[in-house]
Amino acid sequence: MVLAATAGFFVLLLTACATPLMPHDEPASFAMPVATNNASWDPLLSNLPDEGADRQGVSWFSILNTGQESLYRRLAQIDTATQSIDGQYFLWLEDAVGSLLFERLLMAAERGVRVRLLLDDSFLAGEDSVLLAMDEHPNISVRIYNPFVVRQDSMTKRYIENLNAFSRTNHRMHNKLMVADSTTAIVGGRNIADEYFGFGKELNFRDFDVVTTGDAVPELSKGFDVFWNSGWAFPVPEVDHKYIHRDRQGTDFQLLRTDLRNRAAELDQWQSSVRAHPQNWPADWQTLAPTMTAGKAHLIQDKPHFETQAPAQLASRIHQETLNTNEEVIAVTAYLVATEGMLETIRQQSEKGVGFRFLTNSLASNNHVAAHTAYRHHRRALLQAGAGLHEVRPDGTDRALYEVPGYRAEQFGLHGKILILDNDRVFIGTPNLDPRSFYLNTEMGLLIESPELNAQVRKAVQPNFSMSNSWRVQLSDEGSLSWHSDDGTLKRQPAGGFGRRIKDFFIGLFPIDSEM
Repeated sequence: MVLAATAGFFVLLLTACATPLMPHDEPASFAMPVATNNASWDPLLSNLPDEGADRQGVSWFSILNTGQESLYRRLAQIDTATQSIDGQYFLWLEDAVGSLLFERLLMAAERGVRVRLLLDDSFLAGEDSVLLAMDEHPNISVRIYNPFVVRQDSMTKRYIENLNAFSRTNHRMHNKLMVADSTTAIVGGRNIADEYFGFGKELNFRDFDVVTTGDAVPELSKGFDVFWNSGWAFPVPEVDHKYIHRDRQGTDFQLLRTDLRNRAAELDQWQSSVRAHPQNWPADWQTLAPTMTAGKAHLIQDKPHFETQAPAQLASRIHQETLNTNEEVIAVTAYLVATEGMLETIRQQSEKGVGFRFLTNSLASNNHVAAHTAYRHHRRALLQAGAGLHEVRPDGTDRALYEVPGYRAEQFGLHGKILILDNDRVFIGTPNLDPRSFYLNTEMGLLIESPELNAQVRKAVQPNFSMSNSWRVQLSDEGSLSWHSDDGTLKRQPAGGFGRRIKDFFIGLFPIDSEM
C-alpha cells in the first residue's frame, strides 16, 4: 500500500510538472558596429603598442589576475560605453558586487546605452524581481537561457517541479562575457558575485580572466548574438514569475535604484580607495593601453542548440590543440574529472615527451564536494597516465592576493580555467576539465596565439603550483598516494574537516561522475 501510494505521488508530481519547452523565435537584435568617432575610447585605442601599419587580425590583451582589478575593469567598461553593452553570464547574484554592476548598467541605460543581458536560469531563484525591473527600462533587455518552465522561489524546488524536463534543464549555459561598444571585452572564469572578486565573507575564489580590444571583440560580439538570437534566450517577462512578490514590477525605478544602492554601498569605500570613478577612466585607459600584449585570438564556443547535438564543439577543439602540443600543457581547472579520452590523450602525449601539470581543488578547498569525489575516482589514473597533480591549499601563503583586505572568507578555493600550451598559446575561458563542461554545458573561451601573453599567464599562475600554495600529489610504486607541501607530507587527502570526509565518502557510493 505504501509503495503504491509513493508511486502514485511521483506520477502525480511528474504530471503536474513542467510542460515541454522548445526554442522559438524572438525579435532579433545584433551587436552594434564599432563607432569610428567615439572619443570615449581614444585614450585606449590611440595608445596601444604599435604593431605596424597593418593591424589586421591583431588583438591586445591584459590579464586580470585578481578580483579587484577584474571588477575595476568591468566598471571602466560600463562607464566608458556610449552605445552598447552585452553581458552573458552563468551566474549573477544580487549581492554587493552584483548590485554594483546592475546599478552601473542602469546608469548606462539612462544615458542612452543599449544593454542586453543574457543569464542562465540555474541560480536566478529569488532574483526575478530585479530582472523584471531592469527589463522595464526601455534601453535594457534581459533574456534567460533555457528557463525552467515552473519557476519556484528556490533552486531545489525548481528542479523538483521540472523533473520531467531533466534532460533539457541539465544543459546549462556556462558562458561568461562582457562587451562594451564592440570595442572591449572581458572573457574568463568569473561569474558576477562577491566571491569571484575577493569580497566574499563565507567563500572566496582564486579566478582569472582577460580584457581585450582589437579583432577578437567583433568575433565575441557575433558569438553573443548567436546565443541571443538562438530561440533558447527567452525575454524575462515571458517566463513564469507567479511565485515572486509583485511589488517590484512596473516602472518604479526609484525603488530599484534604492535597493541596488543599499547593497552596492558596501563597496563605496573600496571604490574610493582604488579611484573607480568615471572621471578617472580616460587616464586609466591611457595608462593601460601601452602595457597590453598583442596576439591573434580565436573564439571557441559551443552551439546553443543542445537539442540537436551535444554541446561538445569546444571540447573537440581543445582536445585537438592538446594533441598539437610538443612540450608542455599546464592546466588550471576548478574541477577535474578525467574521462577515458582525456586519460588516453595524456598517455599518448606523455610518451612523446609532453609534460602535463594540473592545478585543481583539494577536498579542503573545493566548494562542490561532489565534484571532488568524481575527481578522486580518477586521481590515481591521472598520475599513472603521466600527469602531475597539484591540489589547492586553502591556507596558501598567497591567498591574501585574491581577497580584498577585510574580506578573508571562511573558505577559499580555485575557480580559474586556463590552459597554457607549449610556449606560444594560451586558452582563457569558462570550461572546467570535466564531463559537464565537455558534453552538458555550453562553454566559450579565447585561444590566443602570443608567446608574450603565454609567458605572462605562466608567470601569474606559477606561484599557485608552489608547495606553499598547493599540495603536490605523488603515487608510490606500491600504489599509495601522498600529499607534499612545505609543511610536510600527508598520507591521506587533506579534507578541511571530518564532515567533508564523510560527505565525500557517501557521495562516492553513487555513479555521479558523468554529471560532474
